[in-house]
Amino acid sequence: MDILFHPAPEGTGLVFYKKVGRKDVLLPVHLRHVLDTSLAVTLGNADMHVQTVEHLLYALFVEGITDLVIEVQGGSEIPILDGSAKEFLDLFGSLETHELHAEWEPIRITRPVSVSDGDRYIVGLPADDYLISYSIDYPHPHLKNQYIQLSFTKDVFRREIGHARTFGFLKDIEYLRSKGLAQGGSEQNALIYTPTDTLNEPRFDRESLHHKVLDLIGDLALIGRPLIGHVLGSRAGHALDVAFGKKVLKNFTQESELNFFISQSAG
Repeated sequence: MDILFHPAPEGTGLVFYKKVGRKDVLLPVHLRHVLDTSLAVTLGNADMHVQTVEHLLYALFVEGITDLVIEVQGGSEIPILDGSAKEFLDLFGSLETHELHAEWEPIRITRPVSVSDGDRYIVGLPADDYLISYSIDYPHPHLKNQYIQLSFTKDVFRREIGHARTFGFLKDIEYLRSKGLAQGGSEQNALIYTPTDTLNEPRFDRESLHHKVLDLIGDLALIGRPLIGHVLGSRAGHALDVAFGKKVLKNFTQESELNFFISQSAG
């Protein structure tokens, strides 16, 4: 897939665009357009779909880019690049951007809200800033009992979280490849775990924990507005991230405001 980024007028939001024959197809970036969350997040409508959007959306959110037309050509999956958001962050950080007159109004979490699936969960609590706490505990020597808490600051989320690559287990990758999937996965764009160690070197300590935060932030960017609150996640994934985002929209936006926001996004 090739991607072209086009400046957009204030109020456009983030929109995927594709030329299909003579037809201009638009796909607004929003939770209401999520089609699938099994291995990554796929957005779509009747005319197009775009897979693996979370790393791109993470970079756009961190850089504060709110209005952009993202033209896609020659495929449906956003390139995995190095498996992190680093290259997108480098690109957007190098561009000239313009301050808009309208403020990016955040959604405030004013009471506890949660989603869960067995021992996996995401909880939102009231707070004065955007805070992220995350924990993982997998049956692997390098993935046990890890925890991090961070305030959202652009520098940290660029430099640390944004450079964390996706990860997987060698046995799962071998299985997926036997089914014709994950053909692009390699040691260059993923941290791969063997039964007792890693096949390649981590970029830094707790890289996989950092990547879980990256995915969470990228998925919650589908809300379309920043959050004010403390988000706590444990072993969640794309499905829970999206479910939490929908619950936040349902619980902390006025009905009239939500309808307006969706109509603007769909416009």
